[in-house]
Amino acid sequence: MAIRRWDPLQDLLTLQERMNRLFEESLARGRPEGDGLPSGGWTPLADVYDMADRFVVQVELPGLLEDDVHVQVDGDTLSLRGERRMRGSRPDCFYRMERSFGPFSRVIQVPEEIDPEGVVAQFKDGLLRIELPKVRPRASWRGRSGAGT
Repeated sequence: MAIRRWDPLQDLLTLQERMNRLFEESLARGRPEGDGLPSGGWTPLADVYDMADRFVVQVELPGLLEDDVHVQVDGDTLSLRGERRMRGSRPDCFYRMERSFGPFSRVIQVPEEIDPEGVVAQFKDGLLRIELPKVRPRASWRGRSGAGT
C-alpha cells in the first residue's frame, strides 16, 4: 500500500472545482430555452447601451474568431450563438482549468424595434460591438433650451 502525503490545499482546490461545476450545471439547467437556441455551456458577458438613434451591444468573446460567432436580428431581438473551441489538445494533467469551452447562445431583447438593414458589427481583440439602429429614433435633447426660456 502506497503512502500518500496529505495536501489540504489541494483537497480544498479540488472541492472548489467540484462546487463550481455543480453551480454551473445547476444554473445552466435553470436557464430558459424558449427561443429555440441551445442554452450552451457558458454565457458571454454583455453590456447594452441605449442611445437616441441606436442600441450598442458589446459582448466579451475572448478566444473566439469572427467565424465562430453567428449574429441574427429579428424585430427587437438580437441573437448570438457560437462555440469556443480549445485550441490544441487538452492537457492530461493540469492544476486548474477555469475557462469554459463549448457552445453558447445569448438572446438580448431591446425595448424598441431594430432596423436590420443598418446593423453594424465589429469584432476586435475578443470584443464584439454591435450597433443596432432604431426604426423610430427618439428626439435628441441636445441643443434644446429648457422650458420657459
